[in-house]
Amino acid sequence: MCKKSILISVIFICICFFSTELISQEMNLHMAVLQGNLDAVKQHIEAGSDLNAKDAWGSTPLTIAITFDRTEIAKALIDAGADLNTRNKEGSTPIYIAAFFCRPEIVQALLDKGADRYIRNISGSTAYDLVAAPFEYDKEIYDKISAGLKPLGLVIDYEKIKKLRPRIAEMLRPAKDELKSIDYTPLIRNDWKTSTPGEQGLDPMLIAEMYNDAAHMAKLYGLLVIKNGYLIGEGYFNKGSVEQLSSRASVTKSFTSALLGIALEQDYLESVNQKMIDFFPEVTDQITDDRKKLITIREMLQMRAGYPWEETDSTYWNALWTGKYIDKIVQLPLTIDPGTGFQYSNMTSNWLGIIIARVTNSDLKSFGEKNLFTPLNIEIGNWNRDWDGYYIGAADLEVTARDMAKFGLLYLNNGKYEGKQIIPASWVNESLQRYSENFTSAGIESGKVGRYFHDIGYGYQWWSAKAGDHSFNLAWGHGGQFIILLHDLDMIIVVTSDPFYGKENHFNAWQYEKANINLVGKFIKHLPKK
Repeated sequence: MCKKSILISVIFICICFFSTELISQEMNLHMAVLQGNLDAVKQHIEAGSDLNAKDAWGSTPLTIAITFDRTEIAKALIDAGADLNTRNKEGSTPIYIAAFFCRPEIVQALLDKGADRYIRNISGSTAYDLVAAPFEYDKEIYDKISAGLKPLGLVIDYEKIKKLRPRIAEMLRPAKDELKSIDYTPLIRNDWKTSTPGEQGLDPMLIAEMYNDAAHMAKLYGLLVIKNGYLIGEGYFNKGSVEQLSSRASVTKSFTSALLGIALEQDYLESVNQKMIDFFPEVTDQITDDRKKLITIREMLQMRAGYPWEETDSTYWNALWTGKYIDKIVQLPLTIDPGTGFQYSNMTSNWLGIIIARVTNSDLKSFGEKNLFTPLNIEIGNWNRDWDGYYIGAADLEVTARDMAKFGLLYLNNGKYEGKQIIPASWVNESLQRYSENFTSAGIESGKVGRYFHDIGYGYQWWSAKAGDHSFNLAWGHGGQFIILLHDLDMIIVVTSDPFYGKENHFNAWQYEKANINLVGKFIKHLPKK
């Protein structure tokens, strides 16, 4: 998370400034900055010294000046043409460091000279995201920095920082005049009623700020806002478009859950208490861990079956990419007892998809088209199959952003769409409950991720979380793809993005996924209470 980034970014001083490489007979610029010697710094500037020289951690004289509150030196370096957007190895820029240490004069000087306030570090956070969080969120990291850099003269005034963080946050938000030109008007088509934020009781500038932030994001494809059943905001970026069919990754899991609820309603299944193994007779005799014979469909839906998150071990990860899943019921171990805790498992969702196909004597796509996609007027694109011919229940469904919003509306309206009950209301209710919460798994740490999402929980292949005062449910896919349901505001937010598909490419996504989390988290945090 960004806390670690900040720590690594500044502790370099303890190491680097005592190295013989940085100390010579003539005072090094970095050392002059550290010692607060403005005259020596000016001499370096006049002599044409490299103002952007980086040490081993990628830090420049300007970064050092900011860290140690050398305000006049920082201003001199800024005025002399120091690079305002240079990144250290953690992706943090001068304005990010200035915000963290709450240096308002330096923040203003950076903004006045055109520093990019929208740059995100490797944790997907902008400088605003950093200081918008409560002080307590970062106290541990302030403690460590204070202890590490105190010998070099750094003093961190906690009360001052608590007081200044809200002020710095406001400095980093764009002025309303900057937002007036932002266009997020929905396209006129026949699949959604459109309206404006004002007509639906929302501040247009709040919507504009989110779309303004979105325009600076490299991997975002689409962003939609629906309020009271009306599409009030729509924008596409980078490779995105209104017609784009792209893999929505694990958003697919929520669709699979819906199809299982429909299969249950149509009596293809007796109950969610049926045992998983009953649907895989071909492997029953191979199972040596009797706990696997006790796993229920309910536990599978809840990600409490006991199978591991595949990214925790290369063996599990490689197994996921074989495209052969039924035999993995036997081969993969249980790492906790079924029903005792949350562990995110793509394999488990794949097996749910196979169960649906087997009990309906169909396939996931055909069953879905008849009972879900066609009733919602959703046209799906490609949907990958495994090597046994089963559509993948965990991922890879291709659907447009607008059609994702229809699915969200279905759940927001308790399973009804245009007056017709598509999914039982009871199933929607059960699916959006919290059966696990505040866990650590799948990139979530103690129920938190990014700078805004907290109190994270899990239902039947649906997530839940809070940002600010608002609780919400969400379908969540790799790369930062979301269908977010804000029940208290009758609102849906849809985000589409690069799915980073591929065995190796998969691991390049996290900073962009967190960026999307922070994008919508910031917006939700600022939404008014009902």
